[in-house]
Amino acid sequence: MMSRRRPRPLNERELRLWKVGRALVLTFVTAVLVTGSVFYGLVYLLDFQEIDTTAKLDAKTLFDLVKLSFGVVAGAGALVALVGAHRRQRVDEAGAHREATRLHTERFSQAEFAARDTVLTGTPTSRCSGGSPPPRCCVWGRS
Repeated sequence: MMSRRRPRPLNERELRLWKVGRALVLTFVTAVLVTGSVFYGLVYLLDFQEIDTTAKLDAKTLFDLVKLSFGVVAGAGALVALVGAHRRQRVDEAGAHREATRLHTERFSQAEFAARDTVLTGTPTSRCSGGSPPPRCCVWGRS
């Protein structure tokens, strides 16, 4: 079934972010692919032949596995923090731009209304300083 939503025209400064889940999954997959390719590249470059297997797991190896698992969890947490910080930065920048645009529009619309009120007050000097052609009474030397 076709959706009835019209595509919105994209503004040049519009904030286009992926959903958090999609961004995190893509980040994790990219990290795993880069890590695997670096590992296999090093194995190939070092001409590694085989891994020595032992049936017994000693304390030193177990401690190394625990350190490795903590490192993997810390790396995953760092990736989540980086994605979150990036999204927060983008949202803050878009909000600052939106606020600056609002202030700019507000300031110049108030200035336009003030100028229009000054021109419409009826004093000869204000009528002569307006953007429209001066009325007959503003000829120099006459009031």
